[in-house]
Amino acid sequence: MARIGIFIDGMGGSIPAPFREKIVSVIRGLPEIAFSVEEENLASPGALQRMAEHLKAEEVDRAVILGGSPKLYETSFNKFGYPVLLNPYLLTVANLKEQTLQAVANEEEAVEKARKMMIKAIHLASSSGPIESRSLPLTPQTLVIGGGITGIAIALALARSGIQVYLLEKGKHLGGKALELRRFYNRPEEVQKWVEEKVSEISRNSRITVISETELKRLDGHLGRFQATVRKANGTEAVLSPSAIVVATGYEVERNRKGIYGHRSFISFAEMETLLAENEIPSLLRNGKRVESVAFLLGEVNGDVKIDSINAVKQSLLLQEAFQCQTVILCKDLKVSSDGMERLYRRARERGALFIKFEEPPKLSIVNGQIQVDVKDTSAIRKEDEWPLSILSDLIVLSDALIPNPETENLCRILGLHRGNRGFFMEDNPQLLRVRSNRRGIFVAGGCRFPQEVSETLNEAGATAQEVIALLSGGIYPYDLSVAEVDPEKCAVCLTCPRLCPHSAITVEKYAEKNIYITPGIGEGVKWGAARVDPVACYGCGICVGECPAKAITLRHQPDELIYAQMNLSD
Repeated sequence: MARIGIFIDGMGGSIPAPFREKIVSVIRGLPEIAFSVEEENLASPGALQRMAEHLKAEEVDRAVILGGSPKLYETSFNKFGYPVLLNPYLLTVANLKEQTLQAVANEEEAVEKARKMMIKAIHLASSSGPIESRSLPLTPQTLVIGGGITGIAIALALARSGIQVYLLEKGKHLGGKALELRRFYNRPEEVQKWVEEKVSEISRNSRITVISETELKRLDGHLGRFQATVRKANGTEAVLSPSAIVVATGYEVERNRKGIYGHRSFISFAEMETLLAENEIPSLLRNGKRVESVAFLLGEVNGDVKIDSINAVKQSLLLQEAFQCQTVILCKDLKVSSDGMERLYRRARERGALFIKFEEPPKLSIVNGQIQVDVKDTSAIRKEDEWPLSILSDLIVLSDALIPNPETENLCRILGLHRGNRGFFMEDNPQLLRVRSNRRGIFVAGGCRFPQEVSETLNEAGATAQEVIALLSGGIYPYDLSVAEVDPEKCAVCLTCPRLCPHSAITVEKYAEKNIYITPGIGEGVKWGAARVDPVACYGCGICVGECPAKAITLRHQPDELIYAQMNLSD
């Protein structure tokens, strides 16, 4: 019979002593209860130390905490060191504060609910078994896919921390779309100089191996033991063995040249960059003609208003101050939430740039070689005060559609990653885990996750590098076996679980007669095929457990029998 120690946490008076006495009186005399102890603040270092001493002196093999949220005690254990000489899965917490006192107004009902929760926690502790912990050795090697500014920044940050980096680039040169940014307002050639300096630094760094004109063709293994097969342009293949992988393939630009947009007076932001770089101040010439007025049309093609807004404001200022051009920015919305952009927005207005907000798409027509824009300005205070305007412009700068890189779909299939609604790589959690993917050890950063401007991209590159450094710097990855487990005798190999697993942690392999995993390629002694859960890749979410039609999968820390028993107790 299990020996259980009960610890009642008063939580600094949040759980009153009379309430504690009413619920604890129920367990007095139960044979499996070795002792019960009350503490006013169990999360404090002194109380945790006394808890460890009680468990050791009484020789108990289970413990139940009656108090607050399990997260509270988990945080305290991590902060002050885990003092309890018990397997963590033999320690059960009943959250009386939040689930009874704060949730039930009637005191008697709260006491009754607390008693049921306490009995359930004791039963759970009695029925639970220890879960083994393991550690996986990690080598300081990372594969970075994509040689744009994101991949360059990540590779350099990792190399400075002593990590060996394989920088995989599909094209001939590093730099990506940053090479198209030829001229910034008040900062000419800044991005290209940055790229040149960083590429030169990479060439001198012995920890970075640049593999150009190469694509990823296959990926096997998991965190710490990835096997990446890459194919070069000449057809030769090589196998890399990184512990972690970073995807930084960027996005693609799709030009819209349908209808009137195909007229020579419509250009893209990138083409305007080229035009500005090719002309000498103070005259802006195109096809031998002086350009005196430029209109920027935002939001008609591309939904990523922020990037277009930043480009339009910067190019508008440069056109006004360097080339004395009249500029108009037409938009459904304008976003200047970037470093220093609000200041530049104000300056553009002071220099004479017109900002016109519309709801209905402007009507475009060609008049004497110029583009006439007929638009209703909805920026007036009242909607009925919309002002119809007609604007003649020598050039219309049109935003391009920013779409996923063409190789995104294939990379998602190879890497086992998810894509969002717009087709870009999906992060694990957009608020908390923005650079992590659905697979352990694989990270996504930069424009491949969502189109970003340069400063945001560099910030995200730094965050990704820190995540990889934190993962690999210790040399090991500790994990426990609180994961899903397949009974091969019940498995029907229906492939339901591999299709549903969000973390690509399940494969169909072969087992021997005594449920021992057989390495692929070894056929001797193999009796049947079955699904197999990779414990390093598994998050223990339980999706496969609920969906398996043969009931062949269970969670090691929450077997079916334990769940059924808890349900019966709660009835």
